[in-house]
Amino acid sequence: MRTLTRLFPLALGILISPPVVQANPITEHPVFKLLVGDWEGSGELVNSSDGAKTPVKETWTGKFTETGNFIMSGKRLFDQNEHEFAWEYYANGDLIEGQMKVSEPEIDNRFEVQVSDADRSITIKVPLDGNGGMMTITNKVSEDGQRIHGTVEITDPSGQTTLTGEVDHRKKKSAE
Repeated sequence: MRTLTRLFPLALGILISPPVVQANPITEHPVFKLLVGDWEGSGELVNSSDGAKTPVKETWTGKFTETGNFIMSGKRLFDQNEHEFAWEYYANGDLIEGQMKVSEPEIDNRFEVQVSDADRSITIKVPLDGNGGMMTITNKVSEDGQRIHGTVEITDPSGQTTLTGEVDHRKKKSAE
């Protein structure tokens, strides 16, 4: 009985103590904080088979959502074809995952995310088909948070690179 008397306050404390809330790996992450704001980007993609170059221009906004996700959304111009896009990053426990949506061609794919504090980079790997085609994008943010250098590589199901490219982004000056 004496043991029960000693354990009862401990058990009661466990039952009524508030739950431990884990920190959100996105809202607390310094790389995502650097991406908040309005951005412009330009670069080109190169077809590996014939060397054809496609210019790319982007305007997008990065912001945290009310639920603690991070979303990058805007418009992209490939040569003369414009589409809207959104990449949403969300927490899955301690992991960060993402969802890519593009208006034309219509794409709605989940993707893997790796974020590095050391070089302020975000790498996403987006499966392009059920056969193993993959798009890998790595964005490295400058120390001052004013520029991003992005690289793109698309591989086919056999692992052959079919497209590569680079896009450089600059944060727009805020109107204050």
